[in-house]
Parts: sequence; C-alpha cells; structure tokens
Amino acid sequence: MREQGCRSWISNGRWGRPGSLIPILAIALLGSARLSFAATPAKYYFQLHDVESRVPLEPPMRQFALEAIKAELAARPEWASDLGGATGPEEVASELKKRRLSGFDVVVKIAELKKEVKEPNPGSRLKRLSVSVRLSVLGTTLPGEKIAFGGDGEAGAEAEVTERRLDAETESMLKDAIKDALKQAVDQAVLKLGMPKSAPLNESKRRPKKR
Repeated sequence: MREQGCRSWISNGRWGRPGSLIPILAIALLGSARLSFAATPAKYYFQLHDVESRVPLEPPMRQFALEAIKAELAARPEWASDLGGATGPEEVASELKKRRLSGFDVVVKIAELKKEVKEPNPGSRLKRLSVSVRLSVLGTTLPGEKIAFGGDGEAGAEAEVTERRLDAETESMLKDAIKDALKQAVDQAVLKLGMPKSAPLNESKRRPKKR
C-alpha cells in the first residue's frame, strides 16, 4: 500500500450493487467501440523531434515525455506513424500523397516543471509534495515546415509523502502530470485540425470602388 495520501487529481468512482445485465452490456459496448476504432481511417501522419524545455530537464524525464507523446498520438486512430519504410523527404511526400495523409513534424515544448515540498497539514506528520507541468505541442507541415497547429496543456497534483518515498513519488507524479498535460494539448490540437478552414475571398466578385 502507498504511504501517502490520495493525489488531488485522482478520483475513484464505484458502481453500486452489480446486476447480471451490467457485464453483458459492458462487453457489448466494448466490442462496438473496438469495431468503431478499427474502422476509423488515418488522416494524419506524424514524426517526432526531440523534446525541448525551457527549464532543466533530466535526460530520463525528457525521454519519457518523448515516449508519452508518441503513445498519445499512436493511440488515436486518426494518427499514423508508419509509411512503410519511407524515410527521405521525397519518399515521405510521395507516400503521404498516395495515402492521402496530412503530414506533420511534431515537437513537445516544456515551459514549466515545478516540484515543491510543503509543510504537513494540521494534524498530520507527513509533508506534502506538489508538482506541476505546463507544456505545448506544436506541429509544422510536412513538407513545407509551416506552422499547422498548436495545443497547450497544464497539470499538477499534491500528495502527502514519507521522507523515504519522496524521490520515487516525485518521479511518478511528474510523469503522470506530463501525460495528463500532453493529452490536453493533443486534444486541443486535434480540435483545431478538425475545424473547417475559412474559404478565401473571391477577388473576381469584388466590386470596384467608386471614385
């Protein structure tokens, strides 16, 4: 069992008394969701760059953020990361056109990463660990290198911890915050990508100004 209090961002819900119909419905809904997921065609292709950070970031945490954004995008059916071995710019462009995919270079930029140990709450002997992360996910067109989308995410948590568990809990909580902030940022980016682009004004229909 963990030796610290519940993290402030976690809430556990419980079902009431289970009925015999609930497992059947759950299985049916899960099967339907899997079929829908599998049937969704990919719209976008992504390739990743090294994580950038404005604050000091240890290499293991930088690598974790890179793997976390890869997993977040790969879990979404509209995103693909495999072009069948195409690597060079011309090969990638050709494959994107063939598959009718929009390609993007994606980078994670960490703007803030904080950790703080606070004094115990009244009546408690355990100190409080607080962490917070603020980051953005940016995408540029591939090819073209034009800014295509951006999304921001911010997450944090606080928990009571023992002294001997401080380092382990700091790492765990920071990783959870990074994953949560990345999900927010990607949700925002996907929403922007799905918005219809405004049609350009037809210059030929403009009436000349009277002099």
